[in-house]
Amino acid sequence: MPAVAGNDCFSFDYNVAWVDTDALGIMHFSNYFRLCERTEQLFFESRGLYESEDVFLPRVHASCDYLYPLKFRQKAKVKLSISEIGNRHVTFDYSIVNESEGKISAKCRIVVASVDKNMKPLKISSDIIKRMKGE
Repeated sequence: MPAVAGNDCFSFDYNVAWVDTDALGIMHFSNYFRLCERTEQLFFESRGLYESEDVFLPRVHASCDYLYPLKFRQKAKVKLSISEIGNRHVTFDYSIVNESEGKISAKCRIVVASVDKNMKPLKISSDIIKRMKGE
């Protein structure tokens, strides 16, 4: 799974596996979110960012528009961009492209909040913001 990082974008390639699909060989809708989370993990790793005991990023919103199916053995490219970084939240936008057919399969959005271990809001540090932006 090669990964590519840019200032405002990160992507990785994925091959749709049997376990991702339903009885018709089409990727199950819930697995699009799994791809988004995998992309987020790889993005954080590429920027040297990891959740610590002090900072947690629970999801506060998730949505996805499904546009074209992905099927077993097809190639997908998941593209992440950050549309907003606030004091206490980050909005990630994802475009999941069916590379085998050259069509966008889904557009997803996940918003995470920054909290401490007691689920109290926590300001995102300027260092983390710079690293997310690739600075």
